[in-house]
Amino acid sequence: MFQTLGKLVSRTWPLLLVAWLIALGGLKWAAPSWRSVARDGEFAFLPKNSPSVAGEELFQQGWGVPLASNVVIVVRRESSSTGLLDGDKAFINDVLRERLEKIADEETASLQPQKSGAPQPSRPAGAEETASSDDLKTITVRTLSDKSVGRLLNSEDKHASLVLMELPTEFLDSRNARLIERVEKLIERNGELQSAGLVPRSLDLALSGSATVGRDMIRAAAESSRDTELWTVLLVLFLLILVYQAPLMAIIPLMTVAVATEISLALLACLAQAGFVNLFAGIEVYVKVLSYGAGVDYCLFLIARYKEELDEGATFDQAVENSLAKVGHALVASAGTVICGIFMMYFAEFGKFSQAGVAITIGLVIVLLAALTFSPALLRLTRRWAFWPRPSGHSLSRTAGWVSATSLWSRLFEQNWGQLAWTKVSVLVRRRPGTVLLTSVAIMMPFAWVGVQFHGHLSYGLLSELPQETTSVVGAEAVAQHYPPGIAGPITVLIRTETGSFLDEDDGKLTEQAKSIIETLTEQLRDQQGKLQLADIRTLLHPFGGGLSNITHDDAARERGESKIQLTSGSPLIRGLGDKWKNQRMIQHYVSSNGDLQGRVLRVDLVLQEDPFARNSIAQFESIRRSIETSIPAGLKVFTLGPTASIRDLKAVTDRDQIRIDILVLGGVFLILIALLRRFTISLYLIVSVFFSYLVTLGMTFAVFWAMDPSGFAGLDWKVPMFLFTILIAVGEDYNIFLMTRIDEEQRQHGPVAGVIAALQKTGSIISSCGIIMAGTFCSLLAGSLVGLHQLGFALAFGVLLDTFVVRPILVPAFLVLLYDGRLKSLKHLLAHTQQPLLPSAEVAQSVDVGGE
Repeated sequence: MFQTLGKLVSRTWPLLLVAWLIALGGLKWAAPSWRSVARDGEFAFLPKNSPSVAGEELFQQGWGVPLASNVVIVVRRESSSTGLLDGDKAFINDVLRERLEKIADEETASLQPQKSGAPQPSRPAGAEETASSDDLKTITVRTLSDKSVGRLLNSEDKHASLVLMELPTEFLDSRNARLIERVEKLIERNGELQSAGLVPRSLDLALSGSATVGRDMIRAAAESSRDTELWTVLLVLFLLILVYQAPLMAIIPLMTVAVATEISLALLACLAQAGFVNLFAGIEVYVKVLSYGAGVDYCLFLIARYKEELDEGATFDQAVENSLAKVGHALVASAGTVICGIFMMYFAEFGKFSQAGVAITIGLVIVLLAALTFSPALLRLTRRWAFWPRPSGHSLSRTAGWVSATSLWSRLFEQNWGQLAWTKVSVLVRRRPGTVLLTSVAIMMPFAWVGVQFHGHLSYGLLSELPQETTSVVGAEAVAQHYPPGIAGPITVLIRTETGSFLDEDDGKLTEQAKSIIETLTEQLRDQQGKLQLADIRTLLHPFGGGLSNITHDDAARERGESKIQLTSGSPLIRGLGDKWKNQRMIQHYVSSNGDLQGRVLRVDLVLQEDPFARNSIAQFESIRRSIETSIPAGLKVFTLGPTASIRDLKAVTDRDQIRIDILVLGGVFLILIALLRRFTISLYLIVSVFFSYLVTLGMTFAVFWAMDPSGFAGLDWKVPMFLFTILIAVGEDYNIFLMTRIDEEQRQHGPVAGVIAALQKTGSIISSCGIIMAGTFCSLLAGSLVGLHQLGFALAFGVLLDTFVVRPILVPAFLVLLYDGRLKSLKHLLAHTQQPLLPSAEVAQSVDVGGE
């Protein structure tokens, strides 16, 4: 098959080059913009049957809009012992509010909620919404003077006050960016207000809120994608030039992978537009990095064999044909292993993992096809110029096996010290396989233990992904200094009745039954406030909070000099809120008012004492939910939503996915190894060795990032274990297949044990070069601004280097020598030294051409 492919490429290489370039141009022309087909967010990719998703759908149905996001401005004065001054409050109410309302009025039309499942009609750029003013969802600005919630905006220490802009959009809606940027320019240091001299001296303004976090997440993801792509190309180009020291020889693999990657992304965009695949914003980073890393490796193996054929006197056509015939099956087998392993992510419940499995698989298939056709066509096009300024053909020094004479190792010194190093390693493995194996395992074991112990110590916080100087992170820190951490993301509880209504049919006010439900729930939570770590509860009976205090709502109202709000029939009106319209707005906030669910859903907001994204908050969430369910009458259903509820579902789903994908990846790769090698014991050992290297890598990554910030380290990003496991297992077995293929070839000539040593010597340089380039490609992830990508980039680079320089050249050959020598029959002989090798070390070195003259 590959002999035929080689002949086809050598004869039709001009047509192949034109075909690839036409495919690239056609797909780039037809593909929509990536932004238009990729979705933002994290929680949007949870399964539809997740409890928090059900809660969000109920809220959408009951209130007609999604749970609103917000922009929060933190106004604080640290220099005064009495807190905010009267001038500060006047600035908030008279200056800041007026400017924010002006921005809100101008941006309202562009931030109307999009109905789920209904595509929005396209409008010309700059065109305004045509909806009537009655249909528009307004952007509400709330300050300390707001008679409904103003009291809640002031901190207990009186040093800070919040200004809220309540948006009708979700927090990860990309349309929020323009409004947030306008607010940012308004309040930033040297911004519009500061330049006009309107901000009181020493008054600090910071920007926070869920919409700000969402904007920063989207921006950081876009920046990471751009920076990663740039550094991927630069790092690969640098390493290729370092390896080959020939410009064209470095450009050929890079051009092959670049063309294949661009075709892959354009094809994915077209498939997404047609509805065949789904894509998330940021998936292009994974496609590019994996395609560049794997594709360059495939090209390196092909070029090495191509160079070997030229050294043996073949013509350029013969070299192309023979190199494809000899390494084509190994390339397809190794690529098939990677593709199989990555594709197993398709079976994940979490949408991002599933979409990554499909998208990366498509990218790897296309890059493999390019390596088998486009790359050899480029070699045929460039002929001897591919090696310029180095000589080609017979004038090049001959090398053995897959080790290219143009590699970095063969150019370090005339003695080819790199190759000699691999010869020494092979001799050591041959003489003391048991000692080498157990010593290597013992050194790595502590890190594997760390990986096992802390594999579940993960961070799910959105802010923890962002750099510390990011706007939303700085703002969140300002909020945390004066307010309960949980105020950043309250738990919203929805209580639904299937029959009847929570509102009186005559006057539209809360029924006595509904009031009783709220009071019983409040009392239950008050009794467990410390255990459940609750800071506040807000209901229709306690719209200003304070429901967890021991005083009654009526007493609290009197302490504030207020009357009670008219929530039930017969109760008087609050003087401050007074009018019927404001009372109705309060009811609409806490009781559903849309469609068939009108009056049938109650809303309760719970504020936690801790960060809503913290592991402890997630652990407490289930206790809170159980307490609520036991306190309400039978027949009512409880739904929860908000950051903590979504994070709880995300953790539950990804925990299940981790187990499922681990089993599928290990099982799938193991079956491929069995099919290729037809040796159960060896295949099992290869799987175990790569899984062990994964645990070591996970432990090392945890230890490194913990050591960088012991007090602030919240754990590895929750995406790291999944992507690290899938990629590392697949790529690790990729190199093992190359090694085992060569071992099988060498054993036919040298015998079982000497064949292992010969293959190790002959593949040492080229596989190491591939590993270095692959690790360098993964290092490009460190160029992004997202902490999760930094962790994943380090982990993948370290894992590949560990596999390249420890697992593949030490753990695997040492085990094979022990196995073929018959020393694994009993444990007492495991560490036995070689008394009489099948071939003396000198004879082995002599029988294996290690390069050089």
